[in-house]
Amino acid sequence: MKPRPTYTNLGIGVGITNSVVFLARNTNEKNAALGITASVVYGLSKSFRLSFDYTRYGRIDISPTWYDIKANTFEANLQIMFKSKSDFYFYPMFGLSYNEFKGYFTGKNDYLNLNSIYPANANVTSRWLGFNSGVGLEYNFKPVIIFGGAKMRVGVSEGDSGLNIMDVCYTFGIRYNLIVPTLYKLFRGGSRYNLDLRKKV
Repeated sequence: MKPRPTYTNLGIGVGITNSVVFLARNTNEKNAALGITASVVYGLSKSFRLSFDYTRYGRIDISPTWYDIKANTFEANLQIMFKSKSDFYFYPMFGLSYNEFKGYFTGKNDYLNLNSIYPANANVTSRWLGFNSGVGLEYNFKPVIIFGGAKMRVGVSEGDSGLNIMDVCYTFGIRYNLIVPTLYKLFRGGSRYNLDLRKKV
């Protein structure tokens, strides 16, 4: 049985995300929002990695129905890593997201019949849970990483329409990798201090 690794990668990154924000509502062409994404990734093993992302989008309008839209997203994803012969990595990913959409709802061209849920000419906040799936690609300069990826989020939209594709987004950014002890090393007494205590006992 192979010994468990005692050190792993912890990456801290920042990037730019292009997203339609709320696909069911955002029917206008060339109306995607740009956002800043902060990310943290933690290596579970050579093949699996956890990622945690927060994205805050810039203000957009979906005229004439929505104005002054602000959105943000929290995500947790599992990434399955595949390495090429060079320093390129490819990874499918899947996970969960918590999404928030705020805007001024006019009620005009309301083909989704949102007037039955929200009052017209009022500020509205919508929150929804999403199931994420996508792919990513990165190049390792050690310790600097350049990465990019595409994700789709599926969730329940208003009314009785059930599960739908709620968002499609693309992210590009840069990350810095640190070498840190694994959770196994921290919680299984792998430090020198804990080993010394055992000897004294």
